[in-house]
Amino acid sequence: MSRGRVLIVDDFEDARDLYAEFLRLQGYEVNGAADGPAALNLALPADYDVIVLDLALPRMDGLEVLRQLRGNPGTKRTPIIILSASVGQEPREDAIDAGADLFLEKPCLPDELEHAIQSVLPKKAKTARSSSE
Repeated sequence: MSRGRVLIVDDFEDARDLYAEFLRLQGYEVNGAADGPAALNLALPADYDVIVLDLALPRMDGLEVLRQLRGNPGTKRTPIIILSASVGQEPREDAIDAGADLFLEKPCLPDELEHAIQSVLPKKAKTARSSSE
């Protein structure tokens, strides 16, 4: 059984693939998107347990994606982790104010991301995981 469904949104294919492969090896189902509109197309109809979102994205920035996800009834409670090279207090505050659950700075080791995902996973996903162990 999967440990959870994760959507990784990052325009850098290498970073997206690295995190996705690591998380798959840890037992997660993972999909990826390279820009804001693609992220919304995947996130809104799907039932992800966690969304990992970069702020610097082409076609629509991560803050706008975050606002749209928080404004949609289907994703307004989905945990969202910002994983961004935009460092400093302002990007962090903007992301938290827009509804992010956590803010991680790049570079971020894959196991640090997995730890963050575990910390925000909905109770139902944790319960399903522990009952299958």
